[in-house]
Amino acid sequence: MHLGPTTRRRWIVGAGATALAGLAPRRALADDERIIDEVKSPYNHIVIAESDDFRTMYFVVDGTHYIESRLDRRRPQALDLDYTRTMMAGFLVRPQIRRLLMIGMGGGTLSNYLFRAIPGLEVDAVDIDAEVVRLARKHFEVPDDPRYRTHAADGRLFVDQAPAAQRWDMIILDAFRGVFVPFHLKTREYYTSLLARLDPNGVVVANLHNATPMYPHDRVTFEAVFPTGYAFLAESSRQTTYVASASAQPLGAYELRANARAVRDRFDFDVLGLAARWYLGRDYDPEAAVLRDDFPEGATPKGAERHNVRCDGDDCPYRMR
Repeated sequence: MHLGPTTRRRWIVGAGATALAGLAPRRALADDERIIDEVKSPYNHIVIAESDDFRTMYFVVDGTHYIESRLDRRRPQALDLDYTRTMMAGFLVRPQIRRLLMIGMGGGTLSNYLFRAIPGLEVDAVDIDAEVVRLARKHFEVPDDPRYRTHAADGRLFVDQAPAAQRWDMIILDAFRGVFVPFHLKTREYYTSLLARLDPNGVVVANLHNATPMYPHDRVTFEAVFPTGYAFLAESSRQTTYVASASAQPLGAYELRANARAVRDRFDFDVLGLAARWYLGRDYDPEAAVLRDDFPEGATPKGAERHNVRCDGDDCPYRMR
């Protein structure tokens, strides 16, 4: 499906209004927060704020502060946000991993957590914004280790330009440019590229927002590429973690619970409860159009640049209305 500017504006505005609803967007900082760092990069307006209990990375869009990452200073090695715990559902489908690719690093919450939880894990954490990577390393306890590699790069170009033999066991998608996921990171062509970079039983784990107009298209696009997939509801927000698997062998409730029991000692939350949030009900229109690149084959660098550009004013297709 190719989107004209009017259609994309309508979808992105609808997505932006609720995209991070589970992460409590706010017009101003909380009374007990203080800004400890602030940068306006070519891609984001980034604010790092701190209270006695939390350190938070915000992306500020049209005056609204959207939580990108949050560190519980009392428990710095825990997953504080419910959607991050739900994204551990990837381990219910692929319980053992050695190589992780994180597209959309933010403060490094997920990749930091997994690096500490899984001995010997190799991590590639990618973010389009070099300032996000720098601030994550400065303020969010990103490990200084040769097995934890950070990359300032577009998530699609990074995959396309990786060595031909490179494979990952798990790829986590959590890339937001302000309040939306850049379109070239949501298409059939991109997902096909990710599938080619997985080992035979590897998984892609995506953070989706099930109350947005884009959600049905996200689901059918994954289903058009991957042999099997599994949806898990977040604890308290309108978010769905979708686990797309390279394996054609579907798993049932028994296998998911068995995998949960196998990995629960790694995690500090109720993994069996997470397995119970797998759902089979169809909460989207299966006739929705599959998302396709809106640029010609071979023009990915220019297409990515167009989707990643920071824009302002009433003519910006990504501007909140």
